[in-house]
Amino acid sequence: MILYDKPECPFCYRVRIALGFVGLDYVRKDYEDPVADREWRDLTHAKTVPVMVDGDVVMTDSTVMLEYLQDRTGMLLPEEPAERARARALLGYADNPLGRASKEVVFAKRGTAQENWDADRIAAGEKGFIEALPHLDALLKGRESYFPGFTFADAALSARLCLSAAYGLDIPPQFTRLRTWFADRLKEDWLLTASPPVVLEWLARAPERAAG
Repeated sequence: MILYDKPECPFCYRVRIALGFVGLDYVRKDYEDPVADREWRDLTHAKTVPVMVDGDVVMTDSTVMLEYLQDRTGMLLPEEPAERARARALLGYADNPLGRASKEVVFAKRGTAQENWDADRIAAGEKGFIEALPHLDALLKGRESYFPGFTFADAALSARLCLSAAYGLDIPPQFTRLRTWFADRLKEDWLLTASPPVVLEWLARAPERAAG
């Protein structure tokens, strides 16, 4: 199995997390490598990452990849149909509104000197990020995780929250359940192994910020 990806892409990141959790071996190829660049561009009309290749199966959508990993392993969705539906719905929530808001902050800061940051864009992203958290925190009431065990929704949310934290979007103290859940995720080797340098640097710099 081959995964063409970009380290900080949240869609790539969540697939790496899921692959680590289910324990499938794969070869990771960075899209910036010249050889890998030519290979993945030939595999996708959209010219986007991630791209996953397993034998003669080529996948160019991260949601399809997560479903494929579930079909292969049975480890990424709960058994109950209602819980499966909730997991799939949360996959979308991780991208919108949570991901849409955090993207504004990440894109405003990444590769830009602080004195040149777009303050209005960052403020709007911070506002949207905070507004997305009550729903997630409420879902954790009475649960150890979003669902029994671990689902691909947890992979997607972990990826978004890790990238958000690395760019200064912390989960405020009032969201105690979400903070505890996030801190627990950060203890998992399969998440840390999948994490891009910016997330690992954030953890090394200020690990207490992830504490529940």
